[in-house]
Amino acid sequence: MADDDPVVHCELADDVDLRAGLEAAYIEHLEVDAERTIIIYQSAILMVVATDGDAAAAHAFDVELWEPPIYTHDLGPDEVLAEFVEDFTTALPTTRQPE
Repeated sequence: MADDDPVVHCELADDVDLRAGLEAAYIEHLEVDAERTIIIYQSAILMVVATDGDAAAAHAFDVELWEPPIYTHDLGPDEVLAEFVEDFTTALPTTRQPE
């Protein structure tokens, strides 16, 4: 992760299986290891990293924008991340903790 890559940190009320949440939201993903998952979202490439726990039982995670969307140039990096987080966390069986 480069220091200038856009990142969003999310804290959850309960531990959750991140990959099951991705499947529930119909978001394409590829497992990298126990903590990291590559996401394809609106033609953007994102990395989700469990920061408290692992992908099977995470209490917190970061979402990093690796590549901006190819087809939706009208969205900035922060907007892509915000839309992804909204879509993803809505599919999870828990709530996002306020920052």
